[in-house]
Amino acid sequence: MRYGLLFFALTLLAACGAPPPVERVTVVVPLTATAPDYTATPTRTSSPFPTATATPSATVTPSSTPSDTATVTSMPSDTPSATFTPTQGIVTPALPDRSGAPPAVLISSAPYSAADGWSCGTFPCEDDIDGFLAKIRVPLGFRLEHVGRFNGQVMQLAYGRDGRLYATVHEDGTLTGSVHVLNDDGTSSPYSPALYSPLGLAFAPASDTLYITARNSPLQGAALLRFTPDGVLDVVRDDLPCCLMEIDNQANGLTFGSDGYLYMGVGALTDHTESATPLVRAFVELLENEASVLRVDPLTGASSVYASRIRNPFDVTFDSAGRAYATDSGTLSGYGDRVLALQEGGSYGFPYYRARGCEECPPGRASGTTLPDLVSFAAYTLPRGLTAYTGASFPRNLHDTLFVALWNTGEVVWIDPKDPALTNASPDAPYQPQPFVTGLIKPIDVVVAPDGSLVVADWLYGHVWRVVFSGDVPTATPSGFTVPTPSGFALPTLAALPSATRAPVGFATITPPPTP
Repeated sequence: MRYGLLFFALTLLAACGAPPPVERVTVVVPLTATAPDYTATPTRTSSPFPTATATPSATVTPSSTPSDTATVTSMPSDTPSATFTPTQGIVTPALPDRSGAPPAVLISSAPYSAADGWSCGTFPCEDDIDGFLAKIRVPLGFRLEHVGRFNGQVMQLAYGRDGRLYATVHEDGTLTGSVHVLNDDGTSSPYSPALYSPLGLAFAPASDTLYITARNSPLQGAALLRFTPDGVLDVVRDDLPCCLMEIDNQANGLTFGSDGYLYMGVGALTDHTESATPLVRAFVELLENEASVLRVDPLTGASSVYASRIRNPFDVTFDSAGRAYATDSGTLSGYGDRVLALQEGGSYGFPYYRARGCEECPPGRASGTTLPDLVSFAAYTLPRGLTAYTGASFPRNLHDTLFVALWNTGEVVWIDPKDPALTNASPDAPYQPQPFVTGLIKPIDVVVAPDGSLVVADWLYGHVWRVVFSGDVPTATPSGFTVPTPSGFALPTLAALPSATRAPVGFATITPPPTP
C-alpha cells in the first residue's frame, strides 16, 4: 500500500478527527501504540539498499489529545496582523561567497552497509551513535559526524543568523510540536509556542524573524505564522488548503527566494482529485492555491501561484542563480514521486497520471502544456527535503547541484541538474541519482550549514548528521571535464569512481512497479 512504510511509522502520531470538506475525501490512518515497522521498503531500480526489518527498541506511545497547543485565530488572508508592524521592506538574501572552494573532484557513490552489527540486532538503538557512524556511509573523500539530536521527530531544518540549527519537531509521538533549537551540548530545547503539525520553517533574510507552517486543527485549514525574536506568534494567514489526511498534505516546506519572497509548497486535498460523491461526478476541480508552490509576500501574506499541479510539494529550494526546485510525492498507488525544476507559471501534470500507471486518475486534457519532471523516481521512493548546494567547502563541481532526502530508501542522493544523462533518460533507461549518504532510517530534510557542510535530519529518532569534505580524493581531470570558473560552471557527467561492493543487506524488500 502506498505510504504503508511512510506512515505506518507515523502511526506513532496521534490525531483527532474532523469532518472532511465538501467534495473531498479524507483518509484517516488508524493509530496504534506499536513501534514502527520498516519491512515494506521499495528497492530503487539501480541497486539494493538497506531497509530495516526489526522494530526499534524504544516505542513511542501516541497521545490523542494535544495539550497546550497554540490556537490559530482567523484573519483576512491578505491583511497583516495587527500585532505586526513591518519596519522595513522585503530583504533579499546575500549571494553565497564561494571564494576558496576546493577544486572539482571525482565523486564516488556512497557504498551500502551490511545489515548485521547493530547493538539492537538488525536495527539501530536510538543512542547507538557509534553504530550509526559505522553504518551510515558517504563517498570517498567525505566524512560523517554526529551533530546532535532533537527531542522528537524532525520535519524541517533551518539555520538562524546566530549560527544555531532550528527545526520543526513533533513531540511525544503526537502531531503537536513546536520549533526547537539545537544546544551546544547536542540536545534541543523548545523555541516557539506549541503548534499543531508544524512543518516548514525559514528565517527571513538578515533577520531573526521566523516563518512557520502549521495546521489550524487536525483536518481543517493550514496557516502561515510569523514568530518574532521577542516571542510574539503572529498569524500571517490561516486560510491555506488542508488536508488530505492527518499526517500528510498540508502547507509544507518554506524557503526564501533570491527575490526576498517566501516560497511555500501546499499539498492536494485528495489523492487524485477523486470526488466524495462519485455517482454524481468522478472528479473535483483543484481549489485555488491547492497542489501548488505559492510565492508569498512575507509582510502581508498576499500570494500568487508560482507553479501549479504539483500533488504534494514537500520542499522548495533555490540555487545561487535563482533557479527553483521542488520535491513532490505521488499518489497513494505509488506513482509520481519526483523532483521538479520549477518555472514561474509552470504546470506539472497532477492529477493526470494515467500515463504513469494510475488507472483511477483523470484522463489527460488536450489543452495545456505539462512541463516534464527533472527526475522521476521509482514508486514508493518518497522524496522529502532537498537543498541546492550553495556553500564553499565542497568541491566546485558540487556547486548548485541538488541533494535530496529519500524517506523510503534511507538515503540522500545527489543530482546534477545539468547532467546530460537527465535529458537522455527514458523509461527503459531511467536516470539514476547518485547515492551520497546511505544507511539512514528515515531522512526527512537536508540543508547547507553556515560552514558549508551538508546537514541531514533523520526523522525517527531526531538525529542530525553532518557530511564534511575531507579532501582525500583524486582531483577530477578526465577528458572532457571542465573545471568550474567564477564566471560560470560547466557541469558535465562525472565518471564516478567504482563504488565499494555492496554487501547483501539481508533486509526484506518489495519490488515496485516499473518507473513511470
